[in-house]
Amino acid sequence: MARGFITLATGDIKYYVMALNMLKSFKIHNPDTPMAIICDKKNEVTAQFDDVVVLENANKNYKDKFSLLINSPYDESIFIEPDCLIYRNLDFFWDILSKESDFSCFGWNDGGISCWFVSEEESQRLINLLPSLKTIDDAPLFNPGYFFIRKSEKTQKMYNDCIAIADKLMSDNPSENYPKIMCKGNLRDDPIFNIAMALNGFVCNAKPSVGKCISLPSKYTIDKISPVDGKLNVTDSKGNKFTDCSLIHFSSRRVFEEGLYLWQKTLFDLAYKNSKLYHLLDNKIFYAFCSAYRYIKTRLRYIIKK
Repeated sequence: MARGFITLATGDIKYYVMALNMLKSFKIHNPDTPMAIICDKKNEVTAQFDDVVVLENANKNYKDKFSLLINSPYDESIFIEPDCLIYRNLDFFWDILSKESDFSCFGWNDGGISCWFVSEEESQRLINLLPSLKTIDDAPLFNPGYFFIRKSEKTQKMYNDCIAIADKLMSDNPSENYPKIMCKGNLRDDPIFNIAMALNGFVCNAKPSVGKCISLPSKYTIDKISPVDGKLNVTDSKGNKFTDCSLIHFSSRRVFEEGLYLWQKTLFDLAYKNSKLYHLLDNKIFYAFCSAYRYIKTRLRYIIKK
């Protein structure tokens, strides 16, 4: 049985750039584990991956993420979003995620579908649109930046359900009727995954006590961070401290505007090349420079657009 990690890049070249940055951080801590990329074309970036799957009819939008359920080159896969950076060996993901079911993730099982809607009327409208939801009392809630897939009839059905749900929603003027599940004219994949999980009886795993995944790093204070040493310690807004975290999941819409991302991806690149410059730039001064550079560049772009 083949096992491996996978990521996704279709459409804009920025997703390929992010995927390569993520791959370098992954290989530093997981050198012997294969990583595949699901993409819409082969290029210099995809050549760096262990396996490449080119989608024949890529949508270059949220639907390509659903295709991960059926297009992985491995029997068992763990997906990692390309806008992540990895800080430790991720073998422990298998121990947690592969035991639950054919599709598994970290999150909550009492999130409910209603969290994605502004009003009760919206929720009821969705139930009228998708009558099968009448049998669901609750639904999972998870961050689809990382999840486990085992190829099976169940994950094939989940894929079919994701496509059917997306098509139904897009046929019902979603920008007006379901604004919270839209992002720049496209459906968000999060609620569709959550609904499809509920329809297929899949549940979330509890978040790991060790190796916590950090999303939206702006909500955390970084106490210690070291790409090569694999140290990522943070404190959340409530004062809770977490040590030996496993990855940071940035926002792909703003990832290249984050000083933290620029600093860390530069260090990972230098470490990947075994460059002596790594130790010169692994300091708070260079982080401050990266943050200032990104701030000025972002502001200038904003002013020019106006």
